[in-house]
Amino acid sequence: MVTLSEFMSEILSDFKTYEKDIDKVSIKGRVIRCLRKLGNNIAFMNETIVKVSNSRAELPEDFKSIKLALKVNPKGCYINGDKKNITDSYIYKQRIENPAYFDDLTQEYITSCESKIITEKITINGTDAEFYYEPTWLSVVKGFDKTSFSSDCLNLHPSIRNSYAHEISITGRTLNTNFTDGEVYIQYYALPTDEEGEILIPEYTTGDIEDWIENHIKIYIVEYLIQNNLNPQGITNLYSKWVAQERELKKAALTESKFKGAGKNWQKKWKAINRQEIRKFEIPMLNYR
Repeated sequence: MVTLSEFMSEILSDFKTYEKDIDKVSIKGRVIRCLRKLGNNIAFMNETIVKVSNSRAELPEDFKSIKLALKVNPKGCYINGDKKNITDSYIYKQRIENPAYFDDLTQEYITSCESKIITEKITINGTDAEFYYEPTWLSVVKGFDKTSFSSDCLNLHPSIRNSYAHEISITGRTLNTNFTDGEVYIQYYALPTDEEGEILIPEYTTGDIEDWIENHIKIYIVEYLIQNNLNPQGITNLYSKWVAQERELKKAALTESKFKGAGKNWQKKWKAINRQEIRKFEIPMLNYR
């Protein structure tokens, strides 16, 4: 696997003459869109809390699609240690406990978000702090972009989708809300990343994913140069070749993405990995006394 920055460097090395004219931000966005087209085959479950300001919140760079979104209201904070160590610089992990579960008998989600608390555990300069939030469900606006919501998104269930006052939609990597400020806890399908959080171009079996994205980006660069009258005459023949093989390379990339985790007994391994990843984010069934 190669990181997105490594991939970008390799691509740009093939266009040294035009590098200063190429919109690198646009290319990066294009690569990410290519990865999203490969579906959940390459995705992993992740979670975070995003801050809403002026009815918008920026979603993580590795975001692909939403599985769960809850508006969370701060309830308090407990600091275990020296309060002087608390600063704005931190790393965090969070866990959700939400009283919702799927009833196999009624085939409905049983929802009640009034009594449980989301705990966000944060380590700040060696001092542990626990922030507590009360969650409420978020409805989804009519005419929403379906590509940004996973097929198993809990917010799309009929018992939730139009039942709550606060609403959301997603445009690209922007979460739009009908409330001005606040915080939203999300579980989402994420693109593959390394330990530092940089997006990866995955390779599972053949390397066809990287080959397709490289070919696609080269086409995109040449078309950009042509549209901006930069006349990339020296690569016209290569451009025709790249266009001709685009469809087959994309097909091969989609095939490779479906064989994620391939190898001996790859089907069993992949199912086990999926189960393990999903369990980390399950909303538990709670017993009431």
